[in-house]
Amino acid sequence: MNEFNYDLAFSRNSGITTDQEQQRLKKATVAIAGMGGVGGDYLITLARAGVGNFKISDFDEFEVGNFNRQYGATLSSVGKPKMTVMQDLTLDINPECHIETYGEGINESNIDSFLKDVDVFVDAVEFFEIQTHRMIINACRERGIPAIFGVPLGFGVGMLVYTNNGMTFDDYFDIDYSASLEHQVLKMSLGCAPAGFHLKYVDPESVDLSQRKAPSIASGCKLATGMVITQTILAILHPNELKPIPYYTCYDARLNKLKKGTLWLGNRNPIQKIKFTVAKRLLGL
Repeated sequence: MNEFNYDLAFSRNSGITTDQEQQRLKKATVAIAGMGGVGGDYLITLARAGVGNFKISDFDEFEVGNFNRQYGATLSSVGKPKMTVMQDLTLDINPECHIETYGEGINESNIDSFLKDVDVFVDAVEFFEIQTHRMIINACRERGIPAIFGVPLGFGVGMLVYTNNGMTFDDYFDIDYSASLEHQVLKMSLGCAPAGFHLKYVDPESVDLSQRKAPSIASGCKLATGMVITQTILAILHPNELKPIPYYTCYDARLNKLKKGTLWLGNRNPIQKIKFTVAKRLLGL
């Protein structure tokens, strides 16, 4: 049986990280909510970077419909808890990892435990669970924990970073929580990806917000992983480099287009309001 050796396992990081920085990654704790579309890939990528401690949550099981994008979805994992499958895969990479699990998901009763002693939070919650996103991000802000959020959109991704130096969740997204879920999701989508590159080629007929349905492809998820996990590592090693909301980054690999900058006033920006009106019309809302 092969023996695990942390220094050897992550030695190829050397030159990108210093020895001291690698030890900081080893001692760091990252919380990830959601082990599905992107969350499982986030976990594996951070484990391969040498992060030594995780808190993970998910209450769902793998199914065949996950095969096109989710890291842990295989014939042998169908019907098995996503969180357990991803925990086992992570420990197969680094058996010295310490992983705390939250199989009931994250809610008001366990948020304190979930975020205790955490260095950075990575948001991989099901996109349509707006109130869960809001609750965790607000809790991170109260505790001074940076949070990273990426949304795969077609062959691209929209990415946001939350810190105490940036806008609040509510100020940035400007969501009316008395409105329909479709309106709330649309508002959040526009805030995550102000560039809207994916709208040039994604079939609007494939989107049904009332049924919580939107298309997603593996390459977009992988792109999100690369961008989000880079920011997560920076949050641990170089937090001064983080650029929080209203700063945003959008990149689409199919169009090879990058747009980044500051979304002044967030979704209250007059141009965003126009986009919201047009998007509602396109989606028949």
